[in-house]
Amino acid sequence: MPVRAFILSVVLFVVLYGLYLAADIWLRRDTARRLSQRHDAGEGGGLNREDFIDKGLAEYERSTEKKLLLGIFVIPFAVIGLLALLAK
Repeated sequence: MPVRAFILSVVLFVVLYGLYLAADIWLRRDTARRLSQRHDAGEGGGLNREDFIDKGLAEYERSTEKKLLLGIFVIPFAVIGLLALLAK
């Protein structure tokens, strides 16, 4: 039984990692699109488009939004742990 639980945990981790990567890629592309639109609207601050987008994406990497993506891992494993404790 413990081997089966370990295998299921690994499979769950792989699936959650795939969801994390997909969400991160989607959010980075959306952020880059919004930054591009802001640059086109004149908010570039004298920077060219690539530098403005690179600076904005660097801010995204340090943002709370990026850190909240880790909830994709934490929440399911916390719920599973809680259910395991309550089942005893």
